[in-house]
Amino acid sequence: MDAYARKVCAGRIAAGRYHRLACERHLRDVQRQGTRAFPYRLDVQKVARFLAFVSELKHYKGEWAGRTITLEPHQVFRLGSMIAWVHQDTGLRRIRRSYHEIPRKNGKSLEASIMALYITFFDGEGGADGYCAATKKDQAKIVWGDAAQLVKTSILRVGIESFARSLFDPVTMSKLEPLGSDSDSTDGLNPHLIIQDEFHAYKDRKMIDVLETATGARRQPVDMRITTAGDDPVSPGGDEHAYACQVLDQVIHDEAYFAFLAHADPEDDWRLPATWKKANPNYGVSVHPEDLRALALKATNMPAAAASFQQKRLNVWVNTSAPWLSLDGWRRGQSTWTLESMRGAPCWIGIDLSSKIDLTAVALVFPPTAERLRWRIGIWCLTPEETLEERAHRDRAPYQQWREMGLLRTNSGNRIDHDVVRVMLAEADEMFDVQMVGIDPWNAGNLETDLQADGFVVVEIPQTLQQMSAVSKEFEADVLDGLVDAGDNPLMAWCISNVVVQRDGKDNIYPVKKKSRGRIDPVIAALLARKLATLDKPTMPDYQVMVMG
Repeated sequence: MDAYARKVCAGRIAAGRYHRLACERHLRDVQRQGTRAFPYRLDVQKVARFLAFVSELKHYKGEWAGRTITLEPHQVFRLGSMIAWVHQDTGLRRIRRSYHEIPRKNGKSLEASIMALYITFFDGEGGADGYCAATKKDQAKIVWGDAAQLVKTSILRVGIESFARSLFDPVTMSKLEPLGSDSDSTDGLNPHLIIQDEFHAYKDRKMIDVLETATGARRQPVDMRITTAGDDPVSPGGDEHAYACQVLDQVIHDEAYFAFLAHADPEDDWRLPATWKKANPNYGVSVHPEDLRALALKATNMPAAAASFQQKRLNVWVNTSAPWLSLDGWRRGQSTWTLESMRGAPCWIGIDLSSKIDLTAVALVFPPTAERLRWRIGIWCLTPEETLEERAHRDRAPYQQWREMGLLRTNSGNRIDHDVVRVMLAEADEMFDVQMVGIDPWNAGNLETDLQADGFVVVEIPQTLQQMSAVSKEFEADVLDGLVDAGDNPLMAWCISNVVVQRDGKDNIYPVKKKSRGRIDPVIAALLARKLATLDKPTMPDYQVMVMG
């Protein structure tokens, strides 16, 4: 595992960005294992035991039928990571959910069936219930069917009984079954193992939520999600893909989550064999170069086939927009500073008012000075208390943790309280020399009038292409150059990684919430404030409210 990760990181094994980041994460974890901040250790004996189990299994179809199964290095790395990391005190499994996004023909179903058998029947869990799940029961039977055949063609048939829709061990009372979201009932489930196949095909979270909540009675459940890339970013699969990228980008920290994405990078030429090899870890094994060459030729001559080739064989999400802002540039701009250190400084404020139940963001923007060359942004976020846990699950964001860190405020009830926003502005007015407050009139209600009554200069800025393009481009350039500093705020970094923009024919841009991968309210608030801060103030008329437009 370590050797494989080092080869990828050294460039000796071709890999896309998130393939490489998964390996970098592993090597970081190896260095910090057993520390107070990271109470996990790598138990290589567990990997050895797993590989001994695999050596008892044989291929049952195709050119390798009858041969003993030998896992490839990338498979040992991924499956070993799921098995070997344990808590240093309890010995319980660290990785509870894993996401494997890999192109077709790279052995996903076979390796998932191996994991299904091992975790269900050989994990030391009495009465383990394992489920091979998918959107349709016929799809769920693919992984389960592979597992059934592995039992029938190996020594496992001595202890595991095979039935039409179940594998059963009468000694441990453990079972493995296929389960589709079109099944008659999913009530009463108590899974120790869940394999979810072709995760990109899920249209809603109904089945996913049922399975996630059903694992509560197990000490160390496993939820393994396998898929190729999809084409719908506004879907459970799109959400999972975005979450996996954010974990690997270190935007979100989730120690119980493992992510691995094998893919071509956006700048790669999809017609080149080097790109095919980079995206397919089983290139030259189960992925045959001549097959890819024929498919690529077809895709070259038939543009309609190009998207399918890139999606299924290079693992590129099609019909989706890449994140707008550079995370590397964002990180270069971050430093440690406090709002208290800016006391008395000129400050421009932007407010992005959410709907009644989501995030409302207040951005405090301090332009660069001769002594300080970066823009500084302070972020205050507000959300209703009663729905916090529900929305943390929905948005896949650690809202409770951010609240404990003081990065997220809550108000009582189940909707945003605009009076609390007024209190936040009063705090800002006491600390800083507030110049103007920018606000989108959408969802504002009476807040704009109330803030004027409180003595603020309030400027309406509708979130239109015309109003937002110039400031968005300026912000983009400064982020890329490391000139924007939010004090290393993890909530803001999460939002930065979420933003997707819309472009018109003249290359005008502005952030779009509906297309973005998650919440972007603090970014919108920062853009509103920055727009005010860069206005030609000497030409500004002397009046309290101005509508930009």
